[in-house]
Amino acid sequence: MEIGCGARIRDFDGRRYWYFWHYEREAGRSVRHEDYVGRVESERSRAELLRRMLAYHRRAEGEFARRRAVIERMVAAACTSA
Repeated sequence: MEIGCGARIRDFDGRRYWYFWHYEREAGRSVRHEDYVGRVESERSRAELLRRMLAYHRRAEGEFARRRAVIERMVAAACTSA
């Protein structure tokens, strides 16, 4: 499992653009994706980039909590059955 996200700036024809990169699971593998957000000079683009990063981290925290709970239940079951 690979978790991560961030921002990348790409230059095209002298203009700079934000891209949001993140990892997603596809067919059992972590795949890096890049999504166009907008121009670097735009406050709206910057706010959207930060919103996407926050949403990604919230999803990752939820997934970790779910997995941790499963492992904790397995450990508790192993300790009580021994």
